[in-house]
Amino acid sequence: MSSIINELERDTDKRENLKKEGQSISGALRLAQEYEATHGRVSLDNLLQKVVPDNLYEPSTVHSQLLELPWADVFTTNWDTLLERAADGLLERNYERLMRIEDIPLKQRPRLVKLHGSFPSNGPFILTEDDFRTYPQKFAPFINLVQQSMMENVLCLVGFSGDDPNFLAWSGWVRDNLGDNSPRIYLCGMFHMRSGQRRMLEARGVTVIDLLPIFDVANSVPLNKRHEYAIDWFFKNLKAGQPPDILEWPSKIEINEAIKDPVPMVPEYSGMVPKKEKYGPSHNG
Repeated sequence: MSSIINELERDTDKRENLKKEGQSISGALRLAQEYEATHGRVSLDNLLQKVVPDNLYEPSTVHSQLLELPWADVFTTNWDTLLERAADGLLERNYERLMRIEDIPLKQRPRLVKLHGSFPSNGPFILTEDDFRTYPQKFAPFINLVQQSMMENVLCLVGFSGDDPNFLAWSGWVRDNLGDNSPRIYLCGMFHMRSGQRRMLEARGVTVIDLLPIFDVANSVPLNKRHEYAIDWFFKNLKAGQPPDILEWPSKIEINEAIKDPVPMVPEYSGMVPKKEKYGPSHNG
């Protein structure tokens, strides 16, 4: 977003104001809309690929850990190809890529669904206010696909803020139609979340799995690595919690074997979740 701001405004003071505006979802979409109006859509798409140099990065083990889990489908709003490249290295699961509406009936589960476009050329890359406003009309089949999955499956959100306007609309539609029978939605990450924000999400059927209280006390993990280790630890716990494979019977399955250093173990439960007051209450799912 800083590159867009630098192109839009040369004055230092005004640029700082734009940076503050761009910190919110709505502000970022508005700035992208302004850039498109000023320089054109082609320039905006070229800028995105310049500031997000997809080919200069390789998938991490976290990408592979995510895809190794038995999801029905994986939906992503990222434009990069890290998940696709991680999927190429998997032996036990074959994710079919779904990038175009026309391919929905042709792809079999599990699918990797790119909802907002994909580098290098599978656009449009959803970013501006108009992109989000017209998405329900232009990409209605994708919306139906997501909503159908949300009606049939528990949804786990990772690396997500929970305030994406499309997600709020889709989850609201499911909740309006299924009421208390709606499958749960879990939002996993490390959050500096106000208690009011948490209660609002809970009212919408979203359970917040806040890893910050756990990893905030894990002093052995470098500060710049805590989010990565937290997600790594979360995926390992999900994998360890899978039912035993009946084909491996009667071999012994060590559940704790999946959780190894340098990922810290969960502190022993003592009747309350360790936390710092400024972070608010925590809920573990």
